[in-house]
Amino acid sequence: MNIYSYTDPTYSKPNINFDDKWPVQFIEGFSKFYNNYHHNKVIIVEDPQSATYIPIRIFHVKQFRFGQILHAPVSNAEELNAVNQVEFLNKLIAFIKSKKIIHRLIQPHPFGIMLGVPNNAASCEFGTYITPLSGNDDETLLSLYDVKYKKAVQHSIKNGGRIEFGRKVFDDFYKMYTATTERAKIHRDSIEYFNELYATLGENHIETGVVYDEDRPIGAIFMIYTKYSALCTHAGSGGESKLYGGMKHLHYDMMKHLRDKGVKNYDLVGVRLNSSNESLQGVFRFKKGFGGVLKEGYLWKTDISPLPMKLYDLLVSIRQGKNVQKDIIDQETN
Repeated sequence: MNIYSYTDPTYSKPNINFDDKWPVQFIEGFSKFYNNYHHNKVIIVEDPQSATYIPIRIFHVKQFRFGQILHAPVSNAEELNAVNQVEFLNKLIAFIKSKKIIHRLIQPHPFGIMLGVPNNAASCEFGTYITPLSGNDDETLLSLYDVKYKKAVQHSIKNGGRIEFGRKVFDDFYKMYTATTERAKIHRDSIEYFNELYATLGENHIETGVVYDEDRPIGAIFMIYTKYSALCTHAGSGGESKLYGGMKHLHYDMMKHLRDKGVKNYDLVGVRLNSSNESLQGVFRFKKGFGGVLKEGYLWKTDISPLPMKLYDLLVSIRQGKNVQKDIIDQETN
C-alpha cells in the first residue's frame, strides 16, 4: 500500500487527479481545511493492486496517535461493495499496524459510513438517506417525498416561501444555525470554521440555502459537494412564522439547484438504525420523509496498538470519571 498527502511533505501528493467525480473528502481543499483549521493532516492510502483509495484524518492527543476514516474505500470513483470493503479494510489495518502510523482508528465521521466491518472491530449499525438527483426532473423529485412533506412544500410555494442560495445568505444561515444549536444545547461550529471551508474548498464546492417568509429567514442548510454527492452538514431553523413547510421546500429547491450543477446524489448525512432513543428515532423519521434511499451500513472502530490505548483509556477515565464522552458506537452497544 502507498500513502499520499496534499499537506504533509513526508508523503508525495496523490498519484491521480481526484476531480469532481470523486467524493469531496478526496479533493485537495478538504485536506487543506483539516490542516488549516483543525491542525490535523489527511492522508490518502492506496492499494495499488485494486486501485482503491481511502482518506484518513490523523491527529494526536499528547503522545497518542489517532486516525479517523473520512469516506468508505473508493475505486474508479465508485464505492466498493460490502465484500470488497471488508477485504480492503483488513488489509488497511494490517498495513497501518506494520507502519505504526496510529494507535487507534476511532469511529468514522458520520459521512464515512461503511458497508462492511473488519475483523475484531467494535461496531454499530448506521445509515443515511440518499436521494438520487441525476435523471430526476422536478416532478419526480417531489414525488419521492412523503405525502405530508409534498403538501408542505406545495403550501410553502403557494404562500410565498422564498429560497435564496449563495454566500450572500451566509449571515442568515448562521443566525438560524446558532438558534438551533442553542435550543438543542449542542456544539456549534464557529464562523471561522465556515470561513476556512469557503477559503479551502471554494464556492464551487459549497452551497448555502435559506428559506424566507417574506423577508424573515426561517430555515437554512449548508452543503459541501462534488458531482459525486452533496452532503448536508449543517442546518438550522427559528423565528416566528406561519409559513408551514419552509424547510422541506428549502431541501426540495436545493435538490433541484444541485442537480442542475451536475451533482448525482443528495446525502442527509446519517441516521441511527433501530435506536431506542426516541429523539433519534424522530431524526430518522424526519430524514426518511424526503424520499431518499436508505443506505444501511456500519460505524466501527479498532485499536491498532492495544497496550498504549489501555493506558490512554485509563488516563481519560481518571480525569473525566462519569463524564467520559461516549461515541455513537458505545451509545448504541452499551
